[in-house]
Amino acid sequence: MTVATKQTLHLISNMNRIIIALTALLACASAQVFLNQPIPLALHQPAPVREASLAHPAVVENALHEAQYPDQFRNNFYKNPHIADALAKQSWFGDKEMPVFEREADKIPRDRIVKIFKNAGFVRRR
Repeated sequence: MTVATKQTLHLISNMNRIIIALTALLACASAQVFLNQPIPLALHQPAPVREASLAHPAVVENALHEAQYPDQFRNNFYKNPHIADALAKQSWFGDKEMPVFEREADKIPRDRIVKIFKNAGFVRRR
């Protein structure tokens, strides 16, 4: 064998190794598709059932906003457990009272309310 033939055979064997390595790499990369498949129904856990909250969505949203305030802006008065219990008892529904989920006042556009206050003289006109 000549030197050129040996070099050619060596080059072909190196290319075969590269092709095999690329094929193995592509096979591993294509196998990742199966990892994104949904969980089989037999292993699927049902979603936990949450209790229905009687809190109005606007009240919940307001509480979330107030929870983000820094401590110096929060009122420590409401952190007292005795006061919290007394306020909770006061807010229980009395005779013929029921929770309100859809307030009529929420249906009034805010720009209409501002217009009423401006016409009444409570807000300065520009």
